[in-house]
Amino acid sequence: MNKRKFAPLAFFTALAIAIVGLTFSIRSATAQDPRLMPPLTSRQLEKLARSTSTPPPSEDRVALYQALLDMQNPWTVMCVAAHPDDEDGTSLIVMRHKYGAHTVSLFSTFGEGGQNAIGPELYEELGAIRAHETMAAAEIQGSEPHFLGLKDFGFSKTRDEAFKFWGHEEALRRMVLQIRKLRPDVIITNHSTTSNDHGQHQATALMVVEAFDDAADPTKFPEQLNDGVTIWQVQRLFVRQRGNQAATNSVVTIDPNEQDPVRGTVFAEQALNALQKHATQGPWPKNFEEYKNRFRAFNGQNAPTGQLPMIRYALVKSVAAGNTVPTDSHNFLDGLQLPAQVASESAVPSLTGSLLDLSANRDQALAQLIEGFKNGSYGHAVARPVDPERRSRMKDRVAQALALAAGVNLDVKVSDNTVVPDSVISLFAKDTSGSKSANVRDCSSWIASKPDTASSTGKLRIPADAPVNTPLSRHLYEANALGLEIDTRCTVDASGAKFDLDRATRVDVAPPIEIDAISNSPIVTTPATDGKCGFDGVDFKLRVANHLNEPVSGEIDRFSTIGPIVGRANAERKIALKTRETTEAAFALDGCELSKAKGGITFMLRNAQLKVTPGLQVPVVVANALIAPRLRVGFIRGFDFSLPNALKALGVESKELSVDEVKTDDLSQFTSVIVDNRVYESKPELIAVNQKLLDYAKAGGNLIVFYHKSDEWNPDERRNRPQLAPYKLILGGERVTDENAPITFLEPDHPLVNTPNKLGQDDFKDWIQERGLYYPREWDPQFHALLQSNDPGENPLKGGLLVADYGKGHYIYTSMVWYRELRGGIPGAYRMLANMISYGR
Repeated sequence: MNKRKFAPLAFFTALAIAIVGLTFSIRSATAQDPRLMPPLTSRQLEKLARSTSTPPPSEDRVALYQALLDMQNPWTVMCVAAHPDDEDGTSLIVMRHKYGAHTVSLFSTFGEGGQNAIGPELYEELGAIRAHETMAAAEIQGSEPHFLGLKDFGFSKTRDEAFKFWGHEEALRRMVLQIRKLRPDVIITNHSTTSNDHGQHQATALMVVEAFDDAADPTKFPEQLNDGVTIWQVQRLFVRQRGNQAATNSVVTIDPNEQDPVRGTVFAEQALNALQKHATQGPWPKNFEEYKNRFRAFNGQNAPTGQLPMIRYALVKSVAAGNTVPTDSHNFLDGLQLPAQVASESAVPSLTGSLLDLSANRDQALAQLIEGFKNGSYGHAVARPVDPERRSRMKDRVAQALALAAGVNLDVKVSDNTVVPDSVISLFAKDTSGSKSANVRDCSSWIASKPDTASSTGKLRIPADAPVNTPLSRHLYEANALGLEIDTRCTVDASGAKFDLDRATRVDVAPPIEIDAISNSPIVTTPATDGKCGFDGVDFKLRVANHLNEPVSGEIDRFSTIGPIVGRANAERKIALKTRETTEAAFALDGCELSKAKGGITFMLRNAQLKVTPGLQVPVVVANALIAPRLRVGFIRGFDFSLPNALKALGVESKELSVDEVKTDDLSQFTSVIVDNRVYESKPELIAVNQKLLDYAKAGGNLIVFYHKSDEWNPDERRNRPQLAPYKLILGGERVTDENAPITFLEPDHPLVNTPNKLGQDDFKDWIQERGLYYPREWDPQFHALLQSNDPGENPLKGGLLVADYGKGHYIYTSMVWYRELRGGIPGAYRMLANMISYGR
C-alpha cells in the first residue's frame, strides 16, 4: 500500500505474481457414468481450451466459457494479504480465468491507515472507500474478497507492534474462523515471516502459518464449531520468494506472460486493470507497456525483451496428502487429489470438445450439459455427503453453466439499495435474456443469515434487529460492515432439465434518519482580534438524509457540548424532508459559542415519530496560534483539503493555485507559497515550472514544501526530474512511526520555532499515527535541521524540518505529517503552520 512502504515495492508486490500450468490430478476409485466425470487435470484443461475456430469473443461467450471451465475445478485457493492491493492479483486471475478454481482473498485490514491519492478521506472514511475498491478489483480477478476487520493503524516496523494493536490471539481467532468458513485447499501469500518489511505484513505472515494448523485443531477456538462451521485442514501453504532468493523447499514457478485463451489479454494485464481499481493507492501505470517497463527497472531480474520475469513460490507447510509438489511445477494444486468419495460427489457432466469451441456453440454445450445433468446426482439430493460445501459449490457451478448455455440471464434487483430495519422491500427476479428455450419460475428470497425469512411473494421484510452499516466509516470494524446479503433462488426448466439457480445481492442498512458532517470535523478556531469573544467564527454544514419511504419533519437542535444534554438548545432549525430525500443544513457558529463549547457541538433532530433521536457530535478545538499580520498565502493543493481548511481556521487570506497559474501569475503577491503533500507526483507538470517557484523564493518569497516520497522527489534522469530544491536534498525511506516519539529541538533559538508562536514539547502531544515519513537522508549545509526524532532503539532522524535562506527569501522542506495533525485538530500543528507561513515577516 502506498502509505506504508517504499512505493515501488507496494506496486510490484500487488502485481508481480502470475500463474502458469496447473497439473493437479483427481482420481476416484469408484466407477463413473461415461456421461459424468470428476473435475479434469490441468493438462486435460489445456486441451479443452484449444479451439479450431477463432470467432470474436463476446461477453456471453466469455461468461459461458468461464462457467464451463469452473465446472472442471473443485479446488479453492485463498490469497492472504495484510491490506488491499497486497493481494496477488495475477495469481488469483490465472487460477480462476485459466483453470476455473474457486478463488478467495482474505485481508487483515481495510487499509484505512494509508494515504489517499485521490481525495480528502482518511482513516475509517478511507477504509470504507478501499473496501469498495477491493470489491471492484475482485470483480476483475474473479475472486471473493473477505476481511478480518483488524485496524490499520499505519506503518509499523515489527509484528510485535502490530499485535500490540490487534491482539495476537484475537487476530489469529479471526483468521482461523475465516479459514474454517471458506475452506481453502491451498493458501498463497506475498508475506513472509522472515521479512523485515511492514510490521502488519510480518504479523499476517505469522498468523497464516499458525492458522494452517489451528484451523484443523478442534481444541483451538472450539466456540467457533457450530452453525455449520467445522474444523478445516488446508493442504498447502505457499510463500512468494523475492528476487533471486534461493528456496530450499518445493518451488512453483509462475509465468505472468500467458494470454487468456478467451479474453485475449495477458493475465498480468488483467491484474493491472484490477489494481487500477485501487485508485486511492495510485497512481498506477496507465497501460501495460508502462507497467512492464517500470517492473523490469524495479525488479532487477532478467527477462526476455517485452516479457515480465518469472515469479516463484516456495511450499512452506503441507500435510501428507499435499506435501509432494512435482519438480518444475508451475501451479499450486499440482499433484493434489481429492478423496475418492468426495471426487465422486463432485463429478460433473462430461464435455466433448474444447471449451472454446463449446462456448461459441451454445446449443452443443447445452445438449452435452443436459445429458450429463439428467444422468448425474445434481438433480437430486445426496444423503450425507462427505464434503457438503464442495458439492454445493460444484452444484451451483453446474447450474450456472446450464443457465448460460440455455441463454438464461437471471437478474435480481431490489427496490432500494439502502433499507432500514423493520421495513419491507420488493425484489424483482427476471430472465433478462428473453430466452425461449428456458423458463424461470418459482423464485424465493431470504436474508442469507436468516433462512427462515424466505418469501416467494416478491416482498421481503428486513428484520427489526438488522445491524446498521451506513455510513460504512462508522461501522467499518463490525461483522456486518459490508451490508446485508439477500439470497434468491429460482427454478429453471430448460430442455427437459429442472435445476435451481441462485443469485446473491447486498443492501446497506441505514438508520431512518442519518445526520453526517459535510464540513471538516473537528471544528478548529483560532484567536482573532475582530471575532466574537476573541475567536473566529465558523460556518458548518450538515448532511441530513431521510431513508424512509415517507416524509419526515422536525427541528435540528444545537447544544454547545458533547457531554450530557441538559437545558434548552442554543438554536433550532426546522427541517422537512421528502421521501428518500437528502438535504444540507448550514449553521453559523460564532466565536463565543465555539470558545465556550464543552468539548464540541451536538446536533440533534427532534421528531415525535422517531423511536431513536438522530444526532451528531462534532468536537471543537481552540488552537492558540498567532500569525504575522497581512499574510497572503498561495498553495498548490495535494490530495486533500487539510491545508486550505487549516489556513481558513488561522484566518489567513489564501488562494489555491493551478500549475498554469504558477506559470503565469505574479507570485510576489504572496507572502508564502506552499507546495502540498506529494504535489510533484499528483501534478507532475509542476516539475516543468518548478524554477518559477525557486525564483519566487530567491526574490524574497517564502517557499514551503510538504512531504514527498523518495521516488517522486529525488533527481531521476529517466523520469526527467531534476533537483527540485534550491540545494541538494535527497530523501530516504526512513520514518518515525511512533506518534509519541520524543522531539528534540536542535536549534531551540531559531526564529522558525519561536515566532510568532514559541513551540515546545506540548505542541507535539497527542499526535496521530506517526511523526513523519520519507525523511531526508542527505542535505546541503545551507539547510538548518531544527527537529530530531526517532523510534525506540533507532538512530535519530534530523531532517523532519529543514529551512534555508535562498537569495532574499527562504525555503522550507518538512517531512512531518502535518496534514494528519491539522486534520485531527492538533493545536501544535496549527501553531507550527502559523510559524511557517509567518517566517521572515
